[in-house]
Amino acid sequence: MKPTMRTLLPCLFIVLSTSLMAQKNGKSKTLVDTRNQAEGWYLPVKGNVTEGGAKAKEFTIHVFQENKDLGEIKASGKGAFSLELDLDNFYSIHISKEGYQDKLVYFDTHMPEQQVAYPAYICNVNLEAADKFKHSDPFYLDFPSAIVRWNDELKGFYHSENYLSDIQVKMALLEAQVEP
Repeated sequence: MKPTMRTLLPCLFIVLSTSLMAQKNGKSKTLVDTRNQAEGWYLPVKGNVTEGGAKAKEFTIHVFQENKDLGEIKASGKGAFSLELDLDNFYSIHISKEGYQDKLVYFDTHMPEQQVAYPAYICNVNLEAADKFKHSDPFYLDFPSAIVRWNDELKGFYHSENYLSDIQVKMALLEAQVEP
């Protein structure tokens, strides 16, 4: 039996009135109100790796959770990677490519218990040639390139701007060092 305008109109009216009532209440429906109502919460990480401004190819990502080795991920030839990091944990992401200085990004995925909506973290990493640092003191090269954690003001996961600027200054000083 083919639906007619007479049968479709009441259905359309019900759908529209329900939608309008929901908008009128000013509340959008969420699937959960707190994280304990569901399992499997994670932080999506969307990464882009470059080398000298171009998309990096054939680099490796090594993932550690609370210093436990979770394994290695071979990245796509497009310089991109994607991770799902469980909430309420600590992770270290080690990015390496032969001939380039390794990068380490530290993640603290703890966040307020009542928080159920948050954006993915966009992770942009630029690899630099290892020979650029061959005469430098390696002390600062062992530090993470970025520390990512929950930001209450921005309601999302973001890297620490203070830490990032401090480590960038140290890296610039390393670059400025010359052979003795």
